[in-house]
Amino acid sequence: MSWVLSSSSDRRALDIVDGSGPFCGYGPHYSRRTPGSKTFTGVGQEIVLVTDDGTAVWAVVRQRTPSAVGTGSSRGRIGETDLKPRYVWRNMLFRNLGQELSSRLILDALAVTYSEWVVRYGSLPIETLRTEIEPKKIRGSNPGCCYKKAGFHNSRMVRGKLYLDAPCPALLLCGECTCCHGSCLQRGIV
Repeated sequence: MSWVLSSSSDRRALDIVDGSGPFCGYGPHYSRRTPGSKTFTGVGQEIVLVTDDGTAVWAVVRQRTPSAVGTGSSRGRIGETDLKPRYVWRNMLFRNLGQELSSRLILDALAVTYSEWVVRYGSLPIETLRTEIEPKKIRGSNPGCCYKKAGFHNSRMVRGKLYLDAPCPALLLCGECTCCHGSCLQRGIV
């Protein structure tokens, strides 16, 4: 199974995300806000991948985050406007409706994402790639299991969401870890 570049408006990707077309009956992905809309990633830099058999989708976006609460002078606030914008780089969606092992698909998608990001945008963002999972909205009893098996780490719960950091890009692309001083090697993801 291999990943191919797609977009958030590609019909194949939308069918998987919305549970429509050949996937009618699966229902939309739990994170889908507006099933049936023409795109699913929002504004920002993106890499969207679909498996060559059309049964899985992966989307990573880099988006500007809102200013910190209480900063800036808009809407009656007092204080300095944020001088430097902040961004988040996240895997905002993964859905596997096929038979392939999800952890393997995630690991392969990460490698393709890191490579294609450099081709499309010139370099990887300085932010750590992360994912977020809403445990109450998934069927499994071990939230994030497939991500953890693919090397995601530093799990933390914030306001009911599980946040996981992706493995080091250097580890996946070059075999050398630069982010966590080799702890990803100890987890055996390579």
